[in-house]
Amino acid sequence: MKITKELILQAFKNLVTAKEMTQVYEDNFKVVSKYVHATSRGHEVIQTALGMQLKAQDYLFPYYRDDAMLLSIGMTPYELMLQVLAKKEDPFSGGRTYYCHPSLRDDDKPKIPHQSSATGMQAIPATGVAMGFRYQEAEKLSSHLKGEAPVVVCSLGDASVTEGEIAEAFQMAALKQLPILYLVQDNGWDISANA
Repeated sequence: MKITKELILQAFKNLVTAKEMTQVYEDNFKVVSKYVHATSRGHEVIQTALGMQLKAQDYLFPYYRDDAMLLSIGMTPYELMLQVLAKKEDPFSGGRTYYCHPSLRDDDKPKIPHQSSATGMQAIPATGVAMGFRYQEAEKLSSHLKGEAPVVVCSLGDASVTEGEIAEAFQMAALKQLPILYLVQDNGWDISANA
């Protein structure tokens, strides 16, 4: 990806949008939110930098604080707010899942499989998708993937890495040299306690 003025402006716009969405939500959550919601506050830069590099053939397994990353792959604030408000037009689930629990199969965006709400539970299926890509490559079954090989991104909070299945996913990915990136974001908090 070549860094251009337009790219920098797009990234800056994403950062400002994510920050403003966080502020609006935090100022009004008691009135508008249908679910518990944690924002991307403090994580906007890493999420934007990573999300802007993902392509349509890639797979993304975000965690519940990744709204800035969702903006950076091309989701609009309006689309994200439909989920906060549990509206049937919500592009992820028709308003049936918690905010920032997306599932998406748009042709022009990374694929986002449905996932569990339990912290860190996206690591096992994300690693499985990466294993599937490695298998397709080894068996020469990946001819339908044109251009660059896909990558899998699994985003996690730092406290989730204390879960056993996260260590198993990391070990399998290292052992098999899988095409996966684990983004571990540290904000100093677990769900409701210091991490």
